[in-house]
Amino acid sequence: MEKIQLALMDGNIPLAMQLWSQVKGSNTAEVYEFGRTLFSLYFYAEAELVLSKLLTEGTENYLLSSAKLWFGLGRFEISARYSARALELHNSVENVAMHASNLVRSGKLDQAEQILLVALKREPAHGRTVRLLAHVERTTGRQEQAKDRLKNCLLNYPSSENWRLEYELGYILDRLGDYIGAFQVMERAKAALKNKANKLIPEWKAKTSRQWQVSQLLDTNRLEQWANFKGGEDTVIMAGFPRSGTTLLENILSTHDRCLGTDETGVLNQQFIDPIILAASTPEEAIEELDDFHEDELAAGRAEYYRCTEAVIDEQRNRRILLEKEPLMTADLALPLRLFPQCKILMPLRDPRDVVISFYFTIVPLATNSVGSISLELACKYYSEIMRHWLLLRDRLPQKRWMESRYEDLLSDTEGQTRKLSAFLGVEWSPEMLEHHKHASSKAVTTPTYSDVSKALYTRSRERWRNYKKELNPHLHYLEPYIEAFGYEL
Repeated sequence: MEKIQLALMDGNIPLAMQLWSQVKGSNTAEVYEFGRTLFSLYFYAEAELVLSKLLTEGTENYLLSSAKLWFGLGRFEISARYSARALELHNSVENVAMHASNLVRSGKLDQAEQILLVALKREPAHGRTVRLLAHVERTTGRQEQAKDRLKNCLLNYPSSENWRLEYELGYILDRLGDYIGAFQVMERAKAALKNKANKLIPEWKAKTSRQWQVSQLLDTNRLEQWANFKGGEDTVIMAGFPRSGTTLLENILSTHDRCLGTDETGVLNQQFIDPIILAASTPEEAIEELDDFHEDELAAGRAEYYRCTEAVIDEQRNRRILLEKEPLMTADLALPLRLFPQCKILMPLRDPRDVVISFYFTIVPLATNSVGSISLELACKYYSEIMRHWLLLRDRLPQKRWMESRYEDLLSDTEGQTRKLSAFLGVEWSPEMLEHHKHASSKAVTTPTYSDVSKALYTRSRERWRNYKKELNPHLHYLEPYIEAFGYEL
């Protein structure tokens, strides 16, 4: 095991795997730690080979930990093998919820519902199980039933986890047209998270400040110098803001046989932006490091990026155009503009008022990059802090390198808009782009909008903000510059 650790430190994965094959009598802790290390290095095939040993010898805790690793990666079928085995060892309601989550994300809603109903008979107060079952009911068109289930649990079994149920209930009430009730429920959910959110806000402010300082250093001259380098011609950066229609746009483009979507792998953030931009002592130091990269260093960085990305999406590029989708990349465009000097930028847009309402209603893990959703005011402020980067850079980049695609235009004139997008990407238009939902049904999606991927285009989300005009009005001053800049009516 010591030799394996040394091989890993040297980056010699083949040697580490060869040594592993010689290990006799390893315990479950060693199996899990080695597998997790391979996982963190983006060697997923090797990680699966190692972790699979836990399916026969692992304890419940290590099986669940492995299931969560694969779940976070979007490999729900693999994750389900570990959660199923954990459930065999201990038929607890927590294990049921984990396994049901895998079944839901794998599209096996009937199976998920069956085991959730059995679990709820044993523990009717288990909030996660109630929320999952309500989600299944809502997804399959039984919204009134889901609403009643959630209300009953909130009334009869109050707990510190009620906010999860309230998020689901708020979404359902919104769909049912009870906008006053939906907003009241969401306000209660947000209030329950306020203390946790307040601890993250200073970190959020520090991050957005660093990002803005870096973007301001990207003057026209520097951008032109970076563009003199080669590489990245087959990479398109899809930025924007969460809930701007980025997932929809990526799935439409990914139906083209010349395009390959990434669905927010996080590779650029984890491997490049965090260590180079955010960890630098000053913004100037970060930009200086980017300036100092030589052609061969950039090529090596791109090669590692492509290796990690292909590992995450479990698919080879094969000379296709790579759609690097990451909505919040708008505030971190310095790194991709340097790493991919010839890349293009595709900016998905949607009415900013609809964006912040949708962002506010979407349940996401509370973290630095999502704490802005804790209130409607902060959601508006967060949108302005992210999208100001784009208003700055679109005036400094050659227009041939970028394109804005409005969600509303995609809905009203799908063929015309996809033809424009095809021309921008340099590919022939394909009629399959009009039927993206038929191609996306078997694709695992990790973003919060996963349940909408297999649906045809719908218009119910247009001008959704009007249902919450009263609540939104006090904060519109944050959004007005962007409403006007992106061509929407005030």
